[in-house]
Amino acid sequence: MRRGILGPIFLVEPDINPITRRFGLPLVASYPPLALVRLAGQLDHPDVRVVDLRVAGEMRRFLAALRRDAPGLVAISLTFTSNGDEAIRVAAAVRQAAPAVPIVLGGSAASEDPDSFLDAPVDLIGHRSGDASLAALVRHLSRESVLPPCPAGFLHRDGGAWRPGPPLPAPEMAALRPYAWERLPARYWPSYFQGFRRTGMSQTSEGCPYDCNFCSVWQVHGRQVRVASLANIQHDLRSLPPGTRGFFFADDIWLQATEPQRRELYDPLLRWVVDEFRPRRPQIWLTAETRTDLFLRQEARFSQWIRKGNLKRIFFGVEAVTDEALAGFSKRNTVEHNSEALRRAAALGVYITAQFVIPLDADEGYFDEQIRFLAEHRDAISVANFTIATPLPGTDLYRQDVRRFPELADRGAVGHPAFSLFTALTPTRLELPEFYARVAELYRVANRVRLSWPGLVHGLQALATNPRVLGRLRRVPRLLGELSDPATWLEVHRAVQGERLFPDARPARSGTRRPVGNLGGRPAAL
Repeated sequence: MRRGILGPIFLVEPDINPITRRFGLPLVASYPPLALVRLAGQLDHPDVRVVDLRVAGEMRRFLAALRRDAPGLVAISLTFTSNGDEAIRVAAAVRQAAPAVPIVLGGSAASEDPDSFLDAPVDLIGHRSGDASLAALVRHLSRESVLPPCPAGFLHRDGGAWRPGPPLPAPEMAALRPYAWERLPARYWPSYFQGFRRTGMSQTSEGCPYDCNFCSVWQVHGRQVRVASLANIQHDLRSLPPGTRGFFFADDIWLQATEPQRRELYDPLLRWVVDEFRPRRPQIWLTAETRTDLFLRQEARFSQWIRKGNLKRIFFGVEAVTDEALAGFSKRNTVEHNSEALRRAAALGVYITAQFVIPLDADEGYFDEQIRFLAEHRDAISVANFTIATPLPGTDLYRQDVRRFPELADRGAVGHPAFSLFTALTPTRLELPEFYARVAELYRVANRVRLSWPGLVHGLQALATNPRVLGRLRRVPRLLGELSDPATWLEVHRAVQGERLFPDARPARSGTRRPVGNLGGRPAAL
């Protein structure tokens, strides 16, 4: 490669790990690779290509492009620890197809667990935010055509270990350039959806003032909330292609900001959505994820967004159904707040997805209380999601548990797929078969599919704009059956854990628990 001439930059999203796929996430939602589109917008290079290997056939196209176009850099994104094996496989395929190309691994999961990738064929690991560091690396490669020995903002290899280069401050979110949606191939968009609706996404803020022990957001981005520029959010919405019918604000806590930030971003954004965007795109539903206590504090603003801005879905991080369990997660919230927010949001007509984290010390009484909570709020909750309190690298929960179980840090003993949020990685209070039986029971009683006229209308509209929906719909009954079967959970547990931590666990036959009546309630908004 001649000095000063750098080949195409490939920003790559790996495929989803088989455990997450087994539990049906790709049937429920698949979002655009927002982090890569964001990074692409910050790079001063004429040929930046976003590659999404979750899309069928893209690995073949990607490897062909590597062999044909002499790449200047390949950067692989790793947001979730559970996809680590997929990222390693991509790096190995890149190394074989283009042996001389520099390979960078980035994303929060790689930052928080770099030793997992000591043997991976990658040259550098980006440390947390890559907006400034990746742009600086591309500028260096354009000048010198070789990697610097100790690049700022990256971990580099030194003596068989990863060593940090000089820190490089991340730019303020409001100072970022517009995200490069034009770099996302048009053929990808039919693959991005939320329920029935083809969807786009954006992010209005970063950082979190709370310190939940199962989450690393506040440690990666800090506890001070920073907000995006109004122009960039408008750009994201304007960039939605025809046929898009949904838009997800992917903030960890939407509307979490100072009052001046809300007045400078969220209030004018709502006015713009109402006056300019919705008249042109009235079919687009907005979705946000937030806390219940914040909703109560900002109910007047949420009400305006629901009534005027077409905010149709809210993902509430309910997490737990007792104050004791909420305190154990350091959630800094109460069951009373959760209940009141669910009722008040439902009264405004919004579809609610309630997200719960099952503590590993849950006993029979806790699961009974969970079912009682679902029954009490059956008219408010449209969909309920349950994950297990998996200690993810980078979280306080992981640091706490790895002291008791050092093998959690050994990817030879506990591989990347085990961190898919569907596996108990440390001992449970209940016997393991009983624990998984109760988790399966929660899925069975909370998410029964009920036919409704609005659901039928949404389905027909989705089929008209995206016929691929039909294939996903056909697989939903089987998915719900597997999620409701304790044998599925034990099978997956053994696939990623074997008998290492739980030698006495024995498979449970499906359907052994007492039957639970249909909770009824509102139809799911698909």
